[in-house]
Amino acid sequence: MPLYDNPPHRVTVLRPTIGRDAGGGTTTVYAPIVSAVPCSINTVSASEAARFAAAQIRVTHTVAFLTATLTVGLLPGDVLQADDTTHRYRVQGLRAGRPHGHVPAFVYCDCEHIL
Repeated sequence: MPLYDNPPHRVTVLRPTIGRDAGGGTTTVYAPIVSAVPCSINTVSASEAARFAAAQIRVTHTVAFLTATLTVGLLPGDVLQADDTTHRYRVQGLRAGRPHGHVPAFVYCDCEHIL
């Protein structure tokens, strides 16, 4: 069975919204929009990190989703929270792949690990 048929990770997608804090000011609130989305979370390669650094964008991880199973449209600024570790990754950029032969299409999120 290919890895894309059974991705090893699951994430909850959180979308930022503007809310009010106790003092009446604004604050960013991250609300879950979908959970347990199958994916693969990997660190970026050195060449990818260098490419993003040249554009002054910090990217540490790539999260890959099988396009056919992704039920929401992802946006830069969304946060992906790993269901097994609760690590959070802020989406900095999105790439859409195309199917090739028997390999299906993927959506790739270039993310910054939020420490």
